[in-house]
Amino acid sequence: MKYLVIAAAVALLSGCAARGLYNWGGYDDALYASYKDPTKAEALRTKLETHIAAMESAGQKVAPGLYAELGTLYFQAGAKSRAAEFYAKEQKAWPESSQLMTALINNIQRTAATEAEKK
Repeated sequence: MKYLVIAAAVALLSGCAARGLYNWGGYDDALYASYKDPTKAEALRTKLETHIAAMESAGQKVAPGLYAELGTLYFQAGAKSRAAEFYAKEQKAWPESSQLMTALINNIQRTAATEAEKK
């Protein structure tokens, strides 16, 4: 009986370890490709959008940092308001990121206000 319990525990734990906690949707490979070739940043953005939309429609939790990564890609492309939307989603999904996301959102808002004053 003792061996049966140990075997069941090992099988259960190894099954959990193989699956992973979150579905990253090939994020690591796409990120690496975009670092190697910055022209692939658009492909990374598209891949993240597709993956996040699929996760949200399936009612699954998006992996930590993916909203923020997509927001940063929008920020780099000049779509600052869109970036702020994804930073806010990251903040809501992962409260531990609140300070960083708040700082990034505030920076975007401050920059937008400064640009509006110059016009």
